[in-house]
Amino acid sequence: MALLMLPIIQGKTDFIKINPLKGSFQPARDINFSLNDWFAGTYSFEKEQYLNENFGFRNLFVRLYNQIQYSLFNEAKANGVIIGEEQYLYEENYILSYLGRDFIGEDKIQKKVEKLKKIVDTLKTKNIDLIVILAPGKGSFYPEYIPRKYNPNYKKQSNYDIYKKMITKDSINLLDFYSWFMNMKSSSKYPLFPKTGIHWSKYGEFLVADSIIKYINSKNNQLLKSEIIINSIDYSTRILDTDDDIEKGMNLLLNIKDLKMGYPNFQFKKSDSLGLKILTVADSYYWGLFNSGLSKDAFNNGQFWFYNQEIYPDSYQEILHVSDINLQSSLESNDVIILLSTDANLNKFAFGFIEQVYELYFD
Repeated sequence: MALLMLPIIQGKTDFIKINPLKGSFQPARDINFSLNDWFAGTYSFEKEQYLNENFGFRNLFVRLYNQIQYSLFNEAKANGVIIGEEQYLYEENYILSYLGRDFIGEDKIQKKVEKLKKIVDTLKTKNIDLIVILAPGKGSFYPEYIPRKYNPNYKKQSNYDIYKKMITKDSINLLDFYSWFMNMKSSSKYPLFPKTGIHWSKYGEFLVADSIIKYINSKNNQLLKSEIIINSIDYSTRILDTDDDIEKGMNLLLNIKDLKMGYPNFQFKKSDSLGLKILTVADSYYWGLFNSGLSKDAFNNGQFWFYNQEIYPDSYQEILHVSDINLQSSLESNDVIILLSTDANLNKFAFGFIEQVYELYFD
């Protein structure tokens, strides 16, 4: 009886502190009793969902179940997560992208790059530069740990291969961090990708931020508002920030052994320049750079259009969508526009931005 009562007592009093579950999910909402909901059948349904997610020790039981699945059956109970060789963690779309299984075809890419070239030329007449940044993915950086069931030796032409070729051919400003990371993989003093995370490491982010600043400064007479200064690098097995974001989403009881990672201590040193204002349209690979202060301190409080949907930092207060603003005036208030995408998102490169801007200026 005591064992049966413990979850009820825990649910009512929360006398043992248990950490919440990690990951992206929509929690069930509690519902107040009403006769209308009772006779409509919605009260019992929604109340049952809420109680199933909020009984005492539920988070502990979920972690225990996930740990059993991981330890005994080598399965990850998290959406899209794949456990590779030597316990390297992936999201499946990064594996499929590296292997060319999501290739959209050369014709589609060519048409998109042709539109992009026209946009670049048009913005140039307004003294606005556009830069494409191609970021590496976890699958392309660690192909040696991809599970055998994906037949990793059978690699077809990828979206990255064609985008790089066509963007280079059309002389569009390109920062190819995909190739750069591959070249540095064996020589880098610190890991450029973590073992249990999906994004580039915090050390890799620092290199990217430093390179973007230097590249933009080399292309413009007017310099950015800040430069990045490194003070030291901590070399530690204590994983910080997003370097284990996949593992956190798996909600395990026990920690997976990680790589020893490098964590730069750096700051943005302000210059006397008025600064270029820079808009960034990117996927989640830009979040670490944005949170480090790159847009605020170096890009003159430039905006971040997350997947070309929500606008940050504005959306911290109240969600502001790109569809809610005047596109032309917003674009033309910037000196530089950056389009950043990891290889796993190149099948939907720029997330509709190219089509919207092309329609704005040419249709």
